[in-house]
Parts: sequence; structure tokens; C-alpha cells
Amino acid sequence: MSGAGAQPELTDDQVQALVGLLNALAQLKRSGLLGLLERLADNADEAFLAAATDPAIMRMVGLLGALARGLERVDGDRFSNAQNALSDVASCLADSLGKIDVSKPRKMGLLSLSRRLSDPDVAQGLGLLLDLAKEFGACARALRSGK
Repeated sequence: MSGAGAQPELTDDQVQALVGLLNALAQLKRSGLLGLLERLADNADEAFLAAATDPAIMRMVGLLGALARGLERVDGDRFSNAQNALSDVASCLADSLGKIDVSKPRKMGLLSLSRRLSDPDVAQGLGLLLDLAKEFGACARALRSGK
């Protein structure tokens, strides 16, 4: 195309990007998030002021800041391993909690405790908890001693 009012032609990549953007907007609209984002944008000053003066939010921001500072000191490979382990632990924990009835009364005497400890799943779970306690304690001790 040429001429004074001619529009530049879009490349295939640009068309695909626009299609992706329109699909994302349509999804946001269907989910109701687009309306929420519009309201937040319209009331940004009020929302920020309300958040900035809410003590609970300010405490949470402080905790998140402390967490971020602590995570900066973690080796990248260990952090990656921790993310994977946390994902696995969260999955197992949610699955496990979904299988048990917390309202069911449980009696635990020495004999039943002994039987439970011989269960391979209980031994695995306790072993993981003890390994975590050991590493956590060693890290805490190193922090206290300044290492």
C-alpha cells in the first residue's frame, strides 16, 4: 500500500501477538478480573491510601520484605531445589489433609505408637521431618554464631 493515508501492514508475528492479547482480554473479561482491574485503576488513589494505612497490610509488607532479604542470601541452586521440594511438600500435604478426618478421635498409647512407627509411610514422614529439623537447626545455629 502507498499513499498519504496508507496504514503499515502488520507482520505475522504482530498479528499473532494481537490475537494473543485479544484472547487474554477476553479471558479476563469472562473471569471478571477485567472489571476488577478497571475498578482498581479508577480508584487507584483511594485503594493505595487504604492499603498504605492498613496496619495488617503494612505488617504483611514488612514480613514479605524480611522474607525477600532472607531469600537473597540463599544459593541459587539450593533455592531452586527448595522451590521444587516445597511444591512436592504442598502437594503431598494437601492430598494428605484431604484424606484424613480431623474430627475423628484418636487414642495413642505406647503400643499403638510402636505399631505406627513400624509403618513405612510413617517412618518416611518422620524421617523427612527429622531431616528438615536437623538442617533447620544447623542453619539457625550458624546464623546465631555469625557464620
